[in-house]
Order: sequence, then C-alpha cells, then structure tokens
Amino acid sequence: MGLLLWQRERKQHFARLYAAEALLRANVERHSIVLKAIGDAVIATDADGRVELLNQVAEQLTGWTDGEARGHQLDEVFRIFSEQTRSSVESPVTKVLKEGVVVGLANHTLLIGRDGSERPIADSGAPILDDQGQITGVVLVFRDQTEERRIENELRQSEERFRGFVENAHDVVYSLSPAGVFTYISPNWTDFLGEGAENPLGQPFDHLIHPDDLALCRNFFEKTLIAGEKQTSPEYRVKFSDESWRWQVSSGSPVKDDDGQITGFNGIARDVTEQVALRDQLLQSQKVEAVGRLAGGVAHDFNNMLGVILGNAELALSKLAPDDPLSKRLNQIINAAQRSAEVTRQLLAFARRQTVAPKMLDLNASVGGMLQMLERLIGEDIDIAWRPAPDLWSIRIDPSQLDQLLANFCVNARDAIDGVGKVTIETGNVHFDDEYCARHVGFLPGDYALLAVSDDGCGMDKETRSRIFEPFFTTKVAGKGTGLGLATVYGIVKQNKGFINVYSEPGKGTTFRIYLPRQLGEIEEPMNNEPALIPSGRGETVLLVEDDQAILDMTRSMLENHRYKVLAVSSPSAAIHLAQQKEDSIDLMVTDVVMPEMNGRDLAGIIQALQPQMKVLFMSGYTANVIAHHGVLDEGVHFIQKPFSVAEFALKVQETIRVV
Repeated sequence: MGLLLWQRERKQHFARLYAAEALLRANVERHSIVLKAIGDAVIATDADGRVELLNQVAEQLTGWTDGEARGHQLDEVFRIFSEQTRSSVESPVTKVLKEGVVVGLANHTLLIGRDGSERPIADSGAPILDDQGQITGVVLVFRDQTEERRIENELRQSEERFRGFVENAHDVVYSLSPAGVFTYISPNWTDFLGEGAENPLGQPFDHLIHPDDLALCRNFFEKTLIAGEKQTSPEYRVKFSDESWRWQVSSGSPVKDDDGQITGFNGIARDVTEQVALRDQLLQSQKVEAVGRLAGGVAHDFNNMLGVILGNAELALSKLAPDDPLSKRLNQIINAAQRSAEVTRQLLAFARRQTVAPKMLDLNASVGGMLQMLERLIGEDIDIAWRPAPDLWSIRIDPSQLDQLLANFCVNARDAIDGVGKVTIETGNVHFDDEYCARHVGFLPGDYALLAVSDDGCGMDKETRSRIFEPFFTTKVAGKGTGLGLATVYGIVKQNKGFINVYSEPGKGTTFRIYLPRQLGEIEEPMNNEPALIPSGRGETVLLVEDDQAILDMTRSMLENHRYKVLAVSSPSAAIHLAQQKEDSIDLMVTDVVMPEMNGRDLAGIIQALQPQMKVLFMSGYTANVIAHHGVLDEGVHFIQKPFSVAEFALKVQETIRVV
C-alpha cells in the first residue's frame, strides 16, 4: 500500500515537472519570439556582468553573435561602446547593479561595432530579480537612432536655413493669432518700425496702422482667414519710431491644424515707401512735363501777343497827359497784360522752364533786404519775426526766384491768418546723411541751407496738403488766387536741386521748409532794387531781328524813342545780308530766340564773326533751351523775358551795351 502511494506521488511529481518544463519551454519560446520581433537590441547579463543573451537586433548592432558574446565579462562587453562613451557614461550594468532600478542613459550614446562602424543609440537598463527580489542579472536595451539622428540633422539644417532666410530677408516675416496678435516677428522688425519702437510681439497689429488704413488692413486679415487661402493687401501705412509713416504691403496665408481648422496667420510685409514716393514723383514729373509742354507751347506766341498789347499801350500812354481820360483805360490794359504774363511765367516756373540767371547769394542778406517789402505785402496786423542763423552757408539761385519764394509764402500766410497773426522766417544749416535719406525718399545726402517760413494761421488738412503744389489748385474763393503760387514755389525749388517739406494741421498753422544745396564761391553783391531813371541811348546802332511784325514795329518804336539808331529786319537771312553790307559798326543786336530759318543764338554767332565788337541781347517768350539749359542761362548771355515794359527794355538794352 505504501509502495503504491509512493509511486502515485512520484508520478504526479514528474507530471508537475513535465508541466513546468513545458511551461518554461513555452515561456522561453514566447520570450524568444518577442526578442526576435522587438525592434530594439537586447543584451542580458548575469549578476557578475557576463553576457547571457543577445537578440538578433543586438547582433546586428554590435557585430557579436549570441554564441560569441555568451560568457564574456562585463569589461569585454563594455568595449562595444566608444572611448568617448566609456569616459562620460557609467556602465549600464554597473549602474543598474548599484542602484537596483531601471535606469535611462544619455541619448546618442555612440556605439562602435566590431567592424568599426559608429551608430548613435539611446539605451537603458533594468535589473533581473529572483523570487526573493535579489538581482540575478541585468537587461540592457539599445535603440538605433541613426535614422532619427539623420532626420533631426535635416530638420535642424532646415530650421537653420529658414532662420537664415528670415533673419537676412529684406522683408519682415510675422505670425498672428486668429485675434490679430503678433505671435512671431522676424528680428529685422526694427528696420521697419525703428530702433526706438516697442517690440510688437504679444501686441495686436492695430496699434501700428495709420487710422485711415486700419479698415482695409482688418479687411485683408479677416478675408485671408475666411477665404482660407493666400491674399495680398493694398498699400497701408505703419508708424515709424520717429513718428513718421512708412508705406508697406503684405501677403499672408492662414495657418491650419491637422483637422483643417485655422489657428493663425503667417505674413510677409515689405516696405514700399520708396516705391510709393517714386511713383508719386513719376506722376508729379508727368504732370510737370505736361504743364511744361503746355506752357512752352503757348508761351512764345502768347507772350508775343501780350508784348504787343503791353508795349503799344505804354507807348500810347507816354503820348497822353496824366489827366487824359484815356490814361485810365490804357493803365487797365497794361495791368491786365502784366497779370496775364505772370500766369505764363508761373507755369514755366512750375515746369522748371523759367529762364533764370543764378548768382551766389548770402541768404541772410537777401532775406533781410526784402523784409520791408514783405511787411508792406502782408499788412500791419501781421508781425514778421526774422531769425537768421549765424554762419549760414551760401546758395546759388536767381535773386528774382528768391523774391518769388518769399512773396508767395507770405501771401499764403497772410490769407491763412484771420486778423492779427505772426509769420516767422528762419534760416539754418542742415546736413542730411545716408541713413536719413534712406528713410526720406527724394532727399539726397549733403549740406543744405534751410529757409523756413511759418505762420499761426488756420492750417491745412491732409487732403489739402496733398494737393497744394498742384497747378491751379486753390482753396481761395474765385478771383482771389490762380492756384499757381505754391506750384511756382515747387518748380523753383526743384529747378535749383532743392527739397521742400510742408508741416500743417488744421488750427495749428503751417510751416514750409526749403532746403537749397550749399555752394562754395564768392558772394555776388545784390542788385539795387530802388527804381532807376529810364536811360536813353547816345545814338548807338541797334540791329533788331524779330519775325513777328507787330513786335518788330513796337520794339523799334521803343528803341527810337530812346535815341537809338535802329536797323529792323524780320528774318535771320535779312539780318545776315544787312550785316555783310554794313560798313559802319553795329553796337548791339536785339534778336528773338525762336525764329524760322535759324535760332537767335546761331544768328548771333554768324553776325558777331562780321561784327566782333557787337553785343547781343536775346528776347523771347520762351527760350526752348536755345540759350539756357534746364532754364539756366548760359554764362555771359543777356536776356529779357517777353512781354516787357518800356522801362525794363530800356534798362536791359543800356546794361547790355555798357558791358565791358
């Protein structure tokens, strides 16, 4: 009985052993399948650091086979790692055995294969415990990060390229939240807003935009988000740190998440201030050119006709007693002709085709000499404050043009002041550097003399300021202005290679600032503006050449009335023939500039070859650059603008004859 019981128990014991062995085999097979299927390398060691297991991935990474590695000591296994890794990272096995917990080691540990190949890996270790919790070994897990490292490198390079593009781009790159708040802006934002501006990051874009442009910017932003596709904005203005406004244009696209929901806005802004200014300058130049063609086209014939009216009226007036009833009528004709001639002169000045004779001037002396005339012009209720700067730089300009500038400014100031007021005239020296000119289109670097005229009148709004230099634009009532005063100012400043700015707000007055280039040279004494007696000739012989018969007859009468001997002809060929036949000397030739056959300058050259001592006086309603380039008279040329008065003509003839 006891034997049977022993046999039965023994049979059950072996059955349990067989079951346990089967379970163990099944577990081993499962573990083997797992080790083969897992994508990481696995190395198992015993408590002494001897290798007990390498899976296939570990074999591929290390170059050791499972059979070759088994039984090797820890230091031999550790040679798998590079010298750099061994010097900086403690052995995973040692660390696990010491701490008894799962440990993670540094990413990108460098694994050196038996063949010398290098692989970046991420590794970790965990203890193997028995039933009593004692450490019986260590499991090391390695993950090959070669591909991840490659992707990371490519991503980093891509980010560096993008950063390089953004940081070196001329345009500003920015991102906005759906609420319009800046979430990113490229480092060059100071180029667009100025060094002293506040960083807009975290701020809504609204506060940077000009109030007049805010609606269109909001519309552009909202339209981009609603449409869900790229949009381009109209031009808009952004505040610069110096309180000026810079023109920009943006293009932007919505930012979408994986579900297609819009999460923000990416944009690129470009400063187009210079392009806008150049476009405005082009439009202004085209306008100037059109007005110039118009003025040039009508000036010659129109001024000839006015010359006939003015000259004959003056000749007729000289024959009448002062109390003759016709005197008043003739004076009205003369005044009307002079006003009409002034319109043409202003058009030519605006178009920079006014004929001028620039001189080196002391601006302070010239302005100071005009103060009494300006005080009479603006009246007793308006005070003039004169603030000349010391050591003012010299300029080169026709004195009559300077007179026109100041007269136009003071007349406009007078009309802007209601009752009692003040006009301030200032001068100064100004230097513009490259940085300033880069932000202010149209300005050129260099030294300039400043002439500023300010008033405390009614001021101007934005719309008026934008049009004040247009010809025929005026805010005055009909009959009170032609709209050519400030157009004339603009033309004069540009003809003299200067710049002009206007600062004005409603109720805060107006300041005009003119900058004229500094010039080096001897100051020429200003002309005596006091009225002089009309001089008469001493029987000098004058050759008069004019193709318009009415002008010819009138001018001959003027010369003869002032005791000159006149040889009058109506064509260049007749003048040449007369000079060839003339045995006596000719003292002066007065000739029109624009004529059939040849111009007055060519005619003067031919006749002066026959009469070397002869002086020449040119007259014209429009010189057409024959004796002037860009309106500036050639050196030594004597010229009188048609129409002219009897006194003006007599003085100019005498001045030309007396030239040594």
